[in-house]
Parts: sequence; structure tokens; C-alpha cells
Amino acid sequence: AEQVELPGPGQWVVAECPARVDFSGGWSDTPPLAYELGGAVLGLAVRVDGRRPIGARARRIPEPELWLAVGPRQDEMTVKIVCRCLADLRDYCQPHAPGALLKAAFICAGIVHVHSELQLSEQLLRTFGGGFELHTWSELPHGSGLGTSSILAGTALAALQRAAGRVVGTEALIHAVLHLEQVLTTGGGWQDQVGGLMPGIKVGRSRAQLPLKVEVEEVTVPEGFVQKLNDHLLLVYTGKTRLARNLLQDVLRSWYARLPAVVQNAHSLVRQTEECAEGFRQGSHI
Repeated sequence: AEQVELPGPGQWVVAECPARVDFSGGWSDTPPLAYELGGAVLGLAVRVDGRRPIGARARRIPEPELWLAVGPRQDEMTVKIVCRCLADLRDYCQPHAPGALLKAAFICAGIVHVHSELQLSEQLLRTFGGGFELHTWSELPHGSGLGTSSILAGTALAALQRAAGRVVGTEALIHAVLHLEQVLTTGGGWQDQVGGLMPGIKVGRSRAQLPLKVEVEEVTVPEGFVQKLNDHLLLVYTGKTRLARNLLQDVLRSWYARLPAVVQNAHSLVRQTEECAEGFRQGSHI
């Protein structure tokens, strides 16, 4: 991260993102599949009803505390939490705990050291002369399958880092979200944050290696093709939600058991992504 001037106290830093839709390759980005096979996913950044539905804002406050808020819109916060001591942050690794993702963001951004001997107030006063307020919002239903939580983590980290006087590039942010989701214990891969943090149509790829490194290639499509896509994309909400972690555990058990159908499917994901990307470049008819 590059050090830059701290924003003035009380000055909001806002980050907003689109949702994402994946056309091919999902699951190949997920550890350990990505480590063992390599991954490739073709995804689109999409507005919902013409809006970027996911966002975060952060600012410095004089109190040596963390003020957290979560809501369905930027101007409507429904859950508010105040962290005055390190004990208030200890449930950062329990995804269902109120504000867990926001707490994990402070830890992953290096603003708070949860196992330090220094009290929370001391840590904040020493480095920043005060605390932080962080709000996140999503206009999409929880568990909608549009990559919301990973993109939300990206916006939270981006806003927090800038409020702390640091600028983080998008590539670093993609990897930081991977780390945050391991800390949060939800797990998951990199397709969601690539889809929502990078603009347009792109292919994300990672080689079968550790440490994992994600590279993103923008896919150029013929004139009129984006309009054709827009004309054909319709979001239908079924009302059914699922926690990605539970789905992830089921798939990974099948992978570890080396069930032939699952292994065969995983191998074909990357190949199909490259075929799909070529279809986009050619402007193949939907």
C-alpha cells in the first residue's frame, strides 16, 4: 500500500461497486481447486436497476473507538455497533455475528491488532490520533448469489485503507479480500471480487501454484455486443438464500473424496472459460 495524506477528521471516503455475473468457470477460482488445477472465470460487472448496489464509507473520528453500521442503503443504517475494547472485536471470525465482516476488515487492513497487549484505544490513538467510523450497505438481498459479500469486503477495505492514509491498488485489493474471507472463515475464491472490483467483461486467471496470484484480462467485444447483452440480462429474485460457506463445504468434501464426476467437472471448467471468452471476443450470438 502506498502512504498518502490522511483525510481530515470527519471526512468520508466512499467506495461503491457494481454486482457481478459469472458466465463461465465459477468454482475453479476456489482454494484448493485453484491451487491444484489453476482457475479461470469469465465475469461481468453489472449495475442493478442502473445503480451500483454495493458500497462502503469510512471516516476518522476523535473518539478512540470503532463505530460500525450496516444497512440496505447508504442513507439507511439498520445495525449499529460500537467497539470500545478488543473483546468487542473477538467475534470477527463468526460470519453470523453482527458486523463480523467490518471487524475483519479492520484487522485485515492492519488498523487493529486483535492479539496486541495494547488496548484498542491505545492502538488507535498512537497511530491515528482517534478512531474510525465504517458503514457498509448492499441494496441486494443477503445470499442473492451476485457476489455481494466479497465485493462488500472489497469496498470496506478500500474505504478503510484510504481513510487510514493508504492507497491500495485493485490487484492488491483482490488478494486482500481472499485473505479477509479466510479470516472471517467463510472461505471462497477470487471470482466475486474480480467480477465486481474490475470494470466491464474480463477473465480472471490463477495458475496452479502457491502463493496464489490472480491476473485479470479485459475482454474486448464487438460494437453493439454489450447492448445485446443488456437487452438479454434479467435479474429474477427467487427469495431463496444460502450461505456460501455451507455450499462451499459440500463441494470441497466431494473434491477431497475425488468423486469422479466432480473431478471431471473441475477439469472442464477452465477449458470452457477460455471457449466462452473466445465467444465473447467474436460476438457470438446469445
